Amino acid sequence: MERITALYIGRVGDVIVATSFLRALRRRHPKARIRLIVGWRSIQVLPLIPFIDEWEVLQRPMKIGSHLKLARRLLGEPCDLLVDLNSSYSKTSALIARAVRAPRRLAFDKGRGSSGAFTEVIAAPAEREHMWDRYGRLAASLDAPYDQEPELRLPAADVEEAELLLDGPLPPGDGSFKITIHPGNFDRFSFRWPEEKFVALADGLLDDPRVKLFFMGGPGEREKVAAIVARLKRPAPILPVASLGVSGAMLKRMNLLVCNITGTTHLAAALGVPTFGFYAGYTQAVWRPRGARHGGTVCPEWESCRETTVEEARATLAEHVKRLSPS
Repeated sequence: MERITALYIGRVGDVIVATSFLRALRRRHPKARIRLIVGWRSIQVLPLIPFIDEWEVLQRPMKIGSHLKLARRLLGEPCDLLVDLNSSYSKTSALIARAVRAPRRLAFDKGRGSSGAFTEVIAAPAEREHMWDRYGRLAASLDAPYDQEPELRLPAADVEEAELLLDGPLPPGDGSFKITIHPGNFDRFSFRWPEEKFVALADGLLDDPRVKLFFMGGPGEREKVAAIVARLKRPAPILPVASLGVSGAMLKRMNLLVCNITGTTHLAAALGVPTFGFYAGYTQAVWRPRGARHGGTVCPEWESCRETTVEEARATLAEHVKRLSPS
């Protein structure tokens, strides 16, 4: 194997979770040149993935010229293996897989969508199969040594910028337990814990003298996060808007991220930052980071976390903080 193409037209969190498979691919073929193709929403994560040598980005649909240039590059640069990391059917992924000149093209079984686009398929995921278990099966089909932890590495420049941004509100060695709340995922109502519940939970944290509380928002979320902070009984700082790498470096300075389940959850997990999330049945089964440093509440509803009460969240969060900081 000299050249390998991995393909994932998904969001940032999807690509971060898939880094466990990309690491396995690198271990299996340490001398191969690995190229990753992603959609435009995931462009900022690419410099943080240490297991790839090059990348291509599928731009927004209206950028026809960019699509044609990408197609010419794919048709003109043969490789030995293509792996589609998306476990559900994507017409775009199938078209790109057909364009890549690879004698071996591997994917999950996607029914009729797999026909002709791939030379090999593995069994389609079960409804409750965790993403890391899916990638474990994909790695096994390539005899690639696999472990499930996602992994990102921050460029030094991003760490330096984060240090400059946090020097004022977060001096090192102050002894506090630093919690950042990201109440995002505003475009997915049922998987978003209600804003008024975040206010009630944060008000309780403000009364704990050990806790230093921060808020953060993703792209386009600053005003909505500011509206939540404005309802608190005392002000709490909002972390500056920054690139994905700089945001990750700021999270590295924190003891815990409290969040709706978004790409920020997986960013924190891939950088070793403990998390506490509000899970629906689906996100608990398929997307929850594993390990003792990742806590959260689980709603009995399969596609909603909104019914989780503030009292349940307070009690579960207090237990998780105690595990992370026994003193």
